[in-house]
Amino acid sequence: MSTETDPATQPSADPGAKWWAHSMTVWGVVVTTLSTVLPALGPVLGLNITAELIRQLGDNVVVFGQALGGLVGTVLAIYGRVRASAPLERRQVTLNL
Repeated sequence: MSTETDPATQPSADPGAKWWAHSMTVWGVVVTTLSTVLPALGPVLGLNITAELIRQLGDNVVVFGQALGGLVGTVLAIYGRVRASAPLERRQVTLNL
């Protein structure tokens, strides 16, 4: 019988601490490693990473990012309107250059 639990749900000694996988810094390091270090070390490790493969992956990431941005924006707009407790009002806006 295993007593292990999900690390994301375990209490930590520091109440302000968060699980490492929820850290933007950790994910930034992972993305940087995959995009810069892996292509340089790929041939040494036996991975054939061509410029064409990198271009295709980049194109797919852009398309995915655009789709995700549209989805998140739509969900935020709907959630914000449903959650709203007061009607919107129009105010005069002045732009100073």
